[in-house]
Amino acid sequence: MIAVFRLRDGSLRAVSAVCPHKGGPLADGQIDNSIVVCPLHLFAWDLATGCSQSGQAPINVYPVREDEGQILLGE
Repeated sequence: MIAVFRLRDGSLRAVSAVCPHKGGPLADGQIDNSIVVCPLHLFAWDLATGCSQSGQAPINVYPVREDEGQILLGE
């Protein structure tokens, strides 16, 4: 599963939708312009790199873009 977020600046980010810690729903997490926070235990990951900001395993980051109103994953 992949979570896609549209940031306040209009850019898109796509990351794993599931927290590697205990399977929390990252798709339901809070975001800002650079991180997503898991709603279960408040662990945070960088939306651009997938690196943990709180000592957890990294999450996958996927290329995402918008083309004529369609959100596309992949290169």
